[in-house]
Amino acid sequence: MRYDLNSAREFAIRVCVAAGASMAVAISLAEATIDAECSGRTSVGFAHLPDYLEGFLCGRISGTEEPALFYPTPTIIQADAKGGIAQLAFDNAFEELLTRASTYGVTVLSLKNSYTAGELGYYVRRLAHKGLVAIATSNGPALMTAGQSKEAVYGTNPLAFAAPVDNRAPLILDQASSATAFVNIRKAAERGEMIPEGWAIDGRGQSANDSREALKGALLAFGGSRGANIALMVEILAAGMTGANWSL
Repeated sequence: MRYDLNSAREFAIRVCVAAGASMAVAISLAEATIDAECSGRTSVGFAHLPDYLEGFLCGRISGTEEPALFYPTPTIIQADAKGGIAQLAFDNAFEELLTRASTYGVTVLSLKNSYTAGELGYYVRRLAHKGLVAIATSNGPALMTAGQSKEAVYGTNPLAFAAPVDNRAPLILDQASSATAFVNIRKAAERGEMIPEGWAIDGRGQSANDSREALKGALLAFGGSRGANIALMVEILAAGMTGANWSL
């Protein structure tokens, strides 16, 4: 099926509201979903939207909470999503981010108690379009092993960076600390496909090529210990400094 942008946006808003989201939540999530789709990150675009809808329907994600914002210092903004979506908390803090970065030269936004952030590049891309250099980190439930562990220790713990470029689209880097995204393992399992060596281990801690066995195990970090080191850095920034939940 093919949609123009307006129709896609209206569709996303309609299904979010039908699943129990407020209009503010629906609009924020629709905009992020479309932006991810248009930037080529389809795994966190419309393919990811059903995960949010299921979360709204079963009560795992609050569809109606209004995020709370706090300003402990002139250069720090703290957001509590209260079990809702990160996108709405970011939207609500966005103008203050721009104002305070312009005034003080640097601003930090910490965000906790939200569902998965979706495409992390979405947040830094929006700031880069406003002329700012931005870096973002996010952790999540443990999915990735590290060192010699046979169990998951970290989330995929992505890191995103953006810088504005004159008269062109901004420079965007957006990557996970894991060798691949969990959604790629899940898709391969649904299709009964094999996965490359180095993506995951099975439930016994052995290297997995069978995607269905990989679902019983854990993802691997890209570049071995180097990727795991980045995951640890992200963990401390995204959880240790924000009061959010650790991956474990």
